[in-house]
Amino acid sequence: MSTESSRSTLAVGFRDRLATVAARPGLVVAAITVLALAVRLFALGARAAHQDEARVAFWAYRYMESGVYWYRPIVHGPFLTIVDSYVFSIFGASDFTMRLVVAVVGGLLPLAALLFRHRLRNGETIALGLVLAANPILLYYSRFYRNDLLLAGFMLVAFGFFVRAYDHRRPAFLYLGTAAFALAFTTKENALLYPVTWLGATALLFDRRVLVGRMDSWGLRRSVVGRARQVGGALRYWGLHFALAVVEFFAIFVFFYAPRGEAAGADPTLGATLADPTLLPALVGESVLGSWNAFLGQWGSGNQESYLSTAGQLWSVLLAGALVLLALAVVGFLVDRYTGEQPRDVVAFAAYWGVASAIGYPIAVDNPFPWEVIHVVVPLAIPAAVGFALIGRVGLESVDEGDTLAAVAAAVVVIALVGQVGVTAYDTSFAEPQSPDNELVQYAQPASEMKPLLGEIRETVTENDGTDVLYYGDDPDFDGDELYAPNPASHDTPIAGNGWFERLPFAWYLEAYGAETNSTADAAAVQRAVASGDRPPVVIAFDRVPSCEKEYDDATDIDRFLEGYERHEVDRFLYDSGCTISSVAVYVDEDRNSTA
Repeated sequence: MSTESSRSTLAVGFRDRLATVAARPGLVVAAITVLALAVRLFALGARAAHQDEARVAFWAYRYMESGVYWYRPIVHGPFLTIVDSYVFSIFGASDFTMRLVVAVVGGLLPLAALLFRHRLRNGETIALGLVLAANPILLYYSRFYRNDLLLAGFMLVAFGFFVRAYDHRRPAFLYLGTAAFALAFTTKENALLYPVTWLGATALLFDRRVLVGRMDSWGLRRSVVGRARQVGGALRYWGLHFALAVVEFFAIFVFFYAPRGEAAGADPTLGATLADPTLLPALVGESVLGSWNAFLGQWGSGNQESYLSTAGQLWSVLLAGALVLLALAVVGFLVDRYTGEQPRDVVAFAAYWGVASAIGYPIAVDNPFPWEVIHVVVPLAIPAAVGFALIGRVGLESVDEGDTLAAVAAAVVVIALVGQVGVTAYDTSFAEPQSPDNELVQYAQPASEMKPLLGEIRETVTENDGTDVLYYGDDPDFDGDELYAPNPASHDTPIAGNGWFERLPFAWYLEAYGAETNSTADAAAVQRAVASGDRPPVVIAFDRVPSCEKEYDDATDIDRFLEGYERHEVDRFLYDSGCTISSVAVYVDEDRNSTA
């Protein structure tokens, strides 16, 4: 047998094996999902908590302890607060358990590809699972305690079930989709943008289906009448199910948004209503209308910054973490639209949805934080999967036709794309998850050296009785220097009072460690505390304010009193922003550690 013939036989055999694998997309996507879960759970607690993670986790822990909750839009939806309170009660509070729910949802997200398998080819279904598993933005924020990954994931699942309900006329899919849709609304307020983008995408699909090829007036009228009859028939079949789905939506919504415990005088609460069902109308009103009014009061104004400035910040993150996906989405959309018998609705719909999100989010968001682009990446994953599968299909067809050059070219492109995504995903999520050079990292991410110090603090406060941590500092002439808390009880619920926000992320860690904290604005009080027989093993003060007109340094006031303490300097932010106080001095009692 000639060398050329042997190569051809090997290529055909490889193609046949790929075809066998592709014929079982469910099994392949399941394997991808297992890997996605493993990658997301690996070293999940290694990164120090971002300040936004820390503040929400702190209040989830407080809710676990107190049972008191009512909707505060500054913390976004209730889903993570309520669910994580149960996670903390079962597994304990840590950075790992804090992020666990988001990581599991992100790891399971590739399974959503199977909801579209009847609308996509087998290879495209597998490619969609791969895209959802490996995209660097989705990976990074699957390992981040934020609502956005949950919102986008629930909405993708809801869309998939709604499509299946439409195709198979099975009400069970409608109810499953409604459950996912309702859960999405319990995560974050920009869930409201999804129905808007979906309506727009539906209008574009309707326009294409009705008008293209029907330019004469009689054909147009007949088409519109036909569509109207179809809609009427669907309403007759689905009417009762739609009504029940609405009830299902509000049942889930009210359950999560209902006030709990002694919720700031809210009347009624969930517990009171369970004891007295006649309170249900009032509970529904408080959960729905009360939450709506609170939302408008906090986020109703939308983005107040320049559109181009906000768009530039968001789109730069897209280019850094999803350039391959964007390119593949363009290819997939165009090829699906202009080749084959006709464009597929699910591919076009997802493309419209993603593009509308990319254009609309700079208008809607209050701040251009990098996690907002998740809502662009998730819908564009569908046309991107089509584009990725196309390249693989071209390569396999080239093998069949004996076109070695085209087959090799396709293989090189696939390897290059996979390599680029893999390298970016590794760099952003594992090699440099706290680096200022990482476009996915928001500036309120503390520096990496904080983790070893936190371990030392945990060990110290665990072995101490009495006050574990003493905060110092409150300059009345400097806004933002408020480690001193005149009313610590105000920290129990958002928005916390003075002396809390500036403590992040330490507030979360000390809460999880069960530390007893105190604070003072009097340097002499620090001197008395450390000179006493029960001196606090940890003292925390602001270190410097280098970027403001007024240099301010609390640590200098108390340095001379802290003999026997080891001083550590850590940054609460990746870099200074305006007059934000970045550096913190943490003093740990060396004598206490040596005694232990």
